[in-house]
Amino acid sequence: MTDSLSELKALRNSLADGPQRLDRLWQERTMLWQTLGWTQAQLRLWLRSLPGMRVEQGDSDNPGYALAADETAPANGADLGELIAKVVDAIGRPLPLGQLRTRLPPGTVATEAMMRVAIQSHPKLTMTGPLVRWVK
Repeated sequence: MTDSLSELKALRNSLADGPQRLDRLWQERTMLWQTLGWTQAQLRLWLRSLPGMRVEQGDSDNPGYALAADETAPANGADLGELIAKVVDAIGRPLPLGQLRTRLPPGTVATEAMMRVAIQSHPKLTMTGPLVRWVK
């Protein structure tokens, strides 16, 4: 899953080079989407949730996505893994994934699959069953 997170970051950064169509993004990374268990609708949601994302022909079946070059770094230096780590650390006990999502900062858009990837790639977080735990 760490490779999946790296691939997502690389995809995100590539969107700063110019618009790319949904069908191209979907077809070029079929293994990534299979690994994450994402549908095209989940990919669209993730793309729309990225800060600074521009969507061309958003109502079409094949919208284009582009990211402003200065948006390739996470907002305020915080990525989803860091946001999750702050919540788990502040609560001081393991949390179910569903409860964790409701405790993320307002405006944070994250699917369960996105959260799992972020948790597994964060050095201080782990999942035991449905619970997200702080690694000591």
